[in-house]
Amino acid sequence: MLTLRQELLLNLIVSDYISDAAPIASASLTRMHNLGVSSATIRNEVAILEDQGYITRPHASAGSIPADKAYRLYVESVLADDTNELPSPARDVIRHQLVNVEHDIDAWGNVATALLAQLVGYMGIATFPKMKESRVRHIELVQVQDFVTMLIVVLEQARLRKHLVRLEDPVESVQLETISQRIRAELIGLNRREIESKPMQLSPVEKDLVEATVLILKDEDLASQSERYVDGLPNLLIQPEFDDQDMMRTIVQGVEDGSLIDAVLSEAPEGSVVEVVIGHEHVGDVLRPLSVVICQYGIPGEISGAVGAVGPTRMEYTKTISGVKFISGVMSGLVKGAYTS
Repeated sequence: MLTLRQELLLNLIVSDYISDAAPIASASLTRMHNLGVSSATIRNEVAILEDQGYITRPHASAGSIPADKAYRLYVESVLADDTNELPSPARDVIRHQLVNVEHDIDAWGNVATALLAQLVGYMGIATFPKMKESRVRHIELVQVQDFVTMLIVVLEQARLRKHLVRLEDPVESVQLETISQRIRAELIGLNRREIESKPMQLSPVEKDLVEATVLILKDEDLASQSERYVDGLPNLLIQPEFDDQDMMRTIVQGVEDGSLIDAVLSEAPEGSVVEVVIGHEHVGDVLRPLSVVICQYGIPGEISGAVGAVGPTRMEYTKTISGVKFISGVMSGLVKGAYTS
């Protein structure tokens, strides 16, 4: 259990190290902060922090480097402070940029990751919002040839899925419109399981089209969070922690082959809480040199995506947590608007 003075010293060490990326000497703590105690007292307190695993020092006369344990204590204080939020100008810019693309769902992820990467100076990651179970919002049939029709299914998240269906018998345009109306009346608002269990009196052509719709929904459900957006990898690689070529190569490879992104997304929490995972708290090795701040957005239990930032453990946590929280909130509003409209 740390004393109040030890907690203060540790917070100063962490915040100074986040700013400077250099070991923090006890003398600099005395010089830069009006602590009201002697240098000897500070050195003694720093030694206690080292003994308890909060800081590391290469040797006795070296400066202090925060350990993951110190970052965790620091992050908990940030998460507990409800007053931490982005400055109003930053909030206005983010809201404006995202609202500008509210009718272009495919652009949400690209805009969100670019904004987050620019804001925090690290790498931004987002996923496309996915329903737990895709539902049919609208269906259209377009005649391609006498025996071929284009099935167009609009899903609840306003996404189009197209599928060519080969028919056993030719169907005229007038018949096709009648079939469209019949299928819409049966399927709109339903998910795959509801369609499969619903008793319906269908013609052979209608049965083929319903089966094709079920296949589209099945593929969509299996493709959960398949679309990812990444921005700001160069921001990550220029951090002084990643000067080592092997470490840099590992990070780049993990982004390119998707393993690093998979690891990040596996840490997304349920609901709208912000999750922070630091260094050795990660389950796998690929994220060990990194910290992740991630949050889900959307409508809980119905449709959700994730947005997060990846940086060094020496991350500017206050800004990053506030940024992820705010962007996820704006994106939740976009999802609600698109989903309920």
